[in-house]
Amino acid sequence: MSYGAQAKVGFARQTNAGSYVIATSNPGSFHAMGFVSHNIGLEKDELISQNLIGRFEQGATYSGASRVNGTIEFEATPRNLLTALGLACQWVPATVNSGSLRTWTFLPNTVDFDGTYVKAPWTMYSQFSDSNSADLFFDMQFGQLDMVLSQGQFTRGRLQCAGGNRVSTGVGSANVVADAGDVGRLFPWNVCSISYGGSALATMSDVTVSLNENIDALYTINASLAPFKYTRSGFREVTVNGTFYMTDRSMLNNFVNETQARLLITLISTVAAVQSGYYNLLTIDVPQLKITQFKPAVGGPGEVSIPFTGRGVIDPSSNYALQFILVNTRQVDL
Repeated sequence: MSYGAQAKVGFARQTNAGSYVIATSNPGSFHAMGFVSHNIGLEKDELISQNLIGRFEQGATYSGASRVNGTIEFEATPRNLLTALGLACQWVPATVNSGSLRTWTFLPNTVDFDGTYVKAPWTMYSQFSDSNSADLFFDMQFGQLDMVLSQGQFTRGRLQCAGGNRVSTGVGSANVVADAGDVGRLFPWNVCSISYGGSALATMSDVTVSLNENIDALYTINASLAPFKYTRSGFREVTVNGTFYMTDRSMLNNFVNETQARLLITLISTVAAVQSGYYNLLTIDVPQLKITQFKPAVGGPGEVSIPFTGRGVIDPSSNYALQFILVNTRQVDL
């Protein structure tokens, strides 16, 4: 019997596209990642013949296009975030602050990885607890990252896989050890602070910040069931959805006047200092947030909560629409 509690997942950055990292011989190259759930796996379309054959049964079936798809959801920890942001964004090698403290900056990619891949390719190792073999996916493309913050909850992330390949024979069991260094270093809701337009916003009850690269697989007649390349089907989208209790009209006025303002979310894991005076920290910066939907609705005698939707647009002064800054003590580059 296989238990989810003992399942393992790890990610390794590939040096080159098409050359996956072998888990059995390079387990140390994989960043073990704790996760809540994942359903990343191989999908295959089916071609069914429509010829009439004098029977009620369907005709012959053949394999159609194949792909690797799925979503991995995780509770945000300093090391989990480093891996997740590396999968979703362009990264800058860490800056050493003090002692073992590192600051990592992540921005959306300004150029594609190459003519075939939008994002840098990664290898994923996925093993169940009762098996001596595992799945190995490579050339993986992650098209969307959602960061979800809600009152009464731990901060969570969701990564959506937009493509990749599977090693057809599977792989053997590898010594990818789950990282226990983040135990007790999560980001619960009470370590989060939010500012909007330069002023503290203490009435938000939930907020989700999403980066969507709109990556799609492109298939051609090339004697293969796998994608020929990965391409962008639309502009990059930075969206913010949330709910808050209305105590002033600043966001409503910005919506009516089409005024853009900065949204800054800061999470400091104050449970334990990583060294004297320093804590693990995540900053989510949307320098120009345009509110696109703001519609207060009253129903019942209770407090009025207002759902809103916004879009991050490019900021001419900073030249980005979304930025993540992570401070942790991880010693290795991605």
